[in-house]
Amino acid sequence: MFPVQGPHWTRGSIGDFGAPRSGGRLHEGFDVVASCGAPLVAARGGRVRRVGYDPVLYGNNVLVHGGGEHRSYFYAHLRRPAAVHRGDRVFTGERIGAVGATGTARTVGCHLHFEIQVSGNPVDPESALRRWDSYDRASSRTSRMKSAFASV
Repeated sequence: MFPVQGPHWTRGSIGDFGAPRSGGRLHEGFDVVASCGAPLVAARGGRVRRVGYDPVLYGNNVLVHGGGEHRSYFYAHLRRPAAVHRGDRVFTGERIGAVGATGTARTVGCHLHFEIQVSGNPVDPESALRRWDSYDRASSRTSRMKSAFASV
């Protein structure tokens, strides 16, 4: 399930997986821009492994380990601390928070930093996000995310 519920779009190439960052590091997720406060839901069900706050990079964040998978799903820049706690079981589509601008997002605006990690290693989540993006398919108008994906 697409994690942002409501209108959304991409940040362009700067928000893509593998985009260069300061200090020689690379972007390990994919950024989805949405209004501050837009509902954020679990893309896949599983167990909450970590809920935290990182004042430097990720701000309010949550890590959900997929049930029966070797995958985890990381959500960052939440508006407030996650609506779930470490050890909680979450279901696909369950609300876990809201899009925000915490951590590095304070300088670029509200968006979700979304990662998929396989055995602890980040992988490009773009194809999964495209597959899950029912907002684009259900929208009667062409959304900015669909247009942004088409230009890639």
